[in-house]
Amino acid sequence: MFLDNMDSIKDLNLIDEINDSSNLILIKNRLQLLFWNKNPEISEKEDEEVLEENGEKKYLDYLRDYQERLRVYGVGDTELFPDKIDYLTLILAANSKNHNIYIKKLAEEYAEKVPLEEGDSRVNIWEFIDVAANSRNNDLHLERMILEGNVVLLNKKRQSIYNFEKIRLKIKNYVDMVRNAQIPKEIKDLLVKKSEEAFDGIKIDYNIESGIKVITKEYSGEIPEDWHPPCMREILNDILSGGSPSHYARRSFVVYRFVSQFDPNLRPIEEGTITNRSAQDIATEEQIERFLDEIINIFKSVGDFDVEKTKYYISHNIGYKVANHITHCEYCKNWRDDGGKGLGYYCRPDSTCSRKDIIHPLDYLCHNINRHVKKSE
Repeated sequence: MFLDNMDSIKDLNLIDEINDSSNLILIKNRLQLLFWNKNPEISEKEDEEVLEENGEKKYLDYLRDYQERLRVYGVGDTELFPDKIDYLTLILAANSKNHNIYIKKLAEEYAEKVPLEEGDSRVNIWEFIDVAANSRNNDLHLERMILEGNVVLLNKKRQSIYNFEKIRLKIKNYVDMVRNAQIPKEIKDLLVKKSEEAFDGIKIDYNIESGIKVITKEYSGEIPEDWHPPCMREILNDILSGGSPSHYARRSFVVYRFVSQFDPNLRPIEEGTITNRSAQDIATEEQIERFLDEIINIFKSVGDFDVEKTKYYISHNIGYKVANHITHCEYCKNWRDDGGKGLGYYCRPDSTCSRKDIIHPLDYLCHNINRHVKKSE
């Protein structure tokens, strides 16, 4: 893994390397392979076996071409050159809107290469706790594990989950460091520009900027990412990077996404009374079905994803068909003191959160909508 060789490549002249057109071609090739759709949708007219064979052949041909380009461009540096391209790819991906999905895809790629042990593998309990605690994956809760002294025993399924989370967290740590690095604006602008060039033409399953559109009497249009509260942004980033938020975090996220589109002024309690509204009270059936498709597309990144179960839970959360009322998104005080519900991790207040009139995630959104409307008047 190239992250294990960082000492050998971290002293590169980043600007020169990023501006090198041959490097950019290879970075684009690397991203193409990483985001390659190996499970395309098959129409009734297409032969599944033939399509799979052709798709696999195209992928392998493209992979061989990429490896040959690495060999040609990396003359005299065949060992470290591929690591350099992976490193530069990470730099550009971290500066793109696709940074979260990049983390997931790269972690999946490396995790697939880790051989699984026959029978149970043995992991030191403290190493396991470090990964499990930071991943917050429900399938790695210690109380569900079999212990033997200071060793955790993992069957093949849990080995696979553990390997993925361990690698994902390592990649995420590097991506976060790159994103949070204090660098001159002109360099940041260059990296963003080059990342857009690198991702141009790469098909991404979910685009973080294709999110919520609001139509109200106050405002009509697409909501910029930074108008949403930090908690909702963090949950979305976690999901798209392959994380597995708690049931409570998912529920609040789903309800927030739904209500914010169709009635951002709706709150769980109005005038001291619990609000009893269903999905069809604030949206049409066509709008609701489209919302379900959008959310299911987002949750495809979660490891324990199941289409039918996910659709059922979402419908229940928003009060559609299987339930008659919206379950609502938690108030801010319940995020700060979550009682073990897995909400606190995502509560990262900024200056807007500290306002006295912001007591619910939707208040944050409404504040930004109103501020924009006032500026436009």
